Amino acid sequence: MHPMVRDLYKRVIHVGYDYPLGLDYVRKTWKKVLRNPDNCPSCFDEHKNQIVSPSPACEREIRKAVGKGRAYIREMIGIIQLKKYRVMKKRYDNHDFRQQSQELLEKSKAQ
Repeated sequence: MHPMVRDLYKRVIHVGYDYPLGLDYVRKTWKKVLRNPDNCPSCFDEHKNQIVSPSPACEREIRKAVGKGRAYIREMIGIIQLKKYRVMKKRYDNHDFRQQSQELLEKSKAQ
């Protein structure tokens, strides 16, 4: 496995711990994507379906694919942050809490 691809997979696993669908989903999906010969056709032997020795064209395709993978990781981080924001908002943006705090303020002003 190319070192850049290995590093990408490590990043995915690190981000996958907090992903809403879980680490197992992330691991299965990314393994399937990384092993797909359609993502880097010049790196695979068509007849044997095995990885061949790296060529300059293969290196370019790997760099391009890793760039796309890093973009997907940023998307995953955005989804995680949105999930955390929604949970915090749901937890602390309670209307009953607002009413109680307003009532307490009115009582303290009245005294």
